[in-house]
Amino acid sequence: STRAPERGCFCFANSAGMVFGISLFGAGSTEEAQKTNAKDALREWQRQLRGEVRQMERNIRTIEREEEKIKRDIKAMAAKGGDPKSIQMLAKSVVRSNKAKGRLYNARASMVAAANELQAQAATMRLSDAMKSSAEIMAQMNAVVNIPETHEAMASMRQEMMRAGLIDEMIDEGMADLDGPDMEEEAQDEVDKVLEDLAVDAAVRLAVTRPE
Repeated sequence: STRAPERGCFCFANSAGMVFGISLFGAGSTEEAQKTNAKDALREWQRQLRGEVRQMERNIRTIEREEEKIKRDIKAMAAKGGDPKSIQMLAKSVVRSNKAKGRLYNARASMVAAANELQAQAATMRLSDAMKSSAEIMAQMNAVVNIPETHEAMASMRQEMMRAGLIDEMIDEGMADLDGPDMEEEAQDEVDKVLEDLAVDAAVRLAVTRPE
């Protein structure tokens, strides 16, 4: 049978789904072993963040492919005098995908910055060093935790970093409401810009953005 991890053991899943633990605070650990494992934890977090960055890049490419298909559909519908409401819905989808890409690019930048900081700390950590609190990593992790697309994975990692003393305890500010009335109004304002960029006829744009 598989033994449950000790309190203070960080369990990580690799790409094959296998789980292993890094024990920082186990009762049987010597001070030297704890410090060695602290360095291992920094490297493991760095590896996980690099993996998240690669996934983020795949997600961005998927969004871009879908966005291009929607744009082709908009142009085809507009050329045939299609239903303005249907064209408007598709244009709003482009607006939302652009916002999603922006969030993912921001998350990617924060993850890369955090991974680089982890690498720097691990590289300079001597056997006698304990894990040091990092304001830079804390700022980057808080940024990605508040992004809906990365919240689940990053909230778990941030909690592990708090327990290890790498970052300070933070009150979760929560995620922004992406579908509130202000966002809806903003999307409406950007629909015409999408249609203009696609060279949709002015009369069609008017019917879409200012229906009678």
